[in-house]
Amino acid sequence: MIIKRSLFIAPILAALSSVPAISQEPREIPAELTVGTPVDELDSKAIDQLLFAYKMAWGWQDTEALMSLHSSDTEWINAYARMFRGTKPLGTFLEERLFTQFDPEVSRREVSNMKVISRRYVGEKGAVVHMFTDGDRGASRNENEELRRTHIHLVLEKRKENWLIVHTAIMDAR
Repeated sequence: MIIKRSLFIAPILAALSSVPAISQEPREIPAELTVGTPVDELDSKAIDQLLFAYKMAWGWQDTEALMSLHSSDTEWINAYARMFRGTKPLGTFLEERLFTQFDPEVSRREVSNMKVISRRYVGEKGAVVHMFTDGDRGASRNENEELRRTHIHLVLEKRKENWLIVHTAIMDAR
């Protein structure tokens, strides 16, 4: 049994050793990537508008505007493994616990340097957007770095004619 597992695992380890170094260097960000194509060019523009609205709502800590971009059954998880389902519990958490701990000016600075790393179109009604920002909300895990990098993954779904955030995963390097 151990030999069979080794035969199975060895090719995986060999393949991983050929992964470009970029995936192993946490501070390097690759050029923006788009995978797939939207069914309609209007979808790409609608997603751009959603991302702009997301940034504005986050930067101004506008819970109502932020929740309007999410589906009612949205799922959200942050770097501390806080998980929420639905806009009501998520909105309550943001309004009563998270945003009260954030200096609004820090949020606006983070949004001002937030950039898209990749956008993946999945079928006709799905997209995944990976963004990052560098902010001074807390110490970086790396010595001699003043800013902490945070990654935001948004899973989007087109429902009727609107694109909505159906899942968010936030992680940072501390």
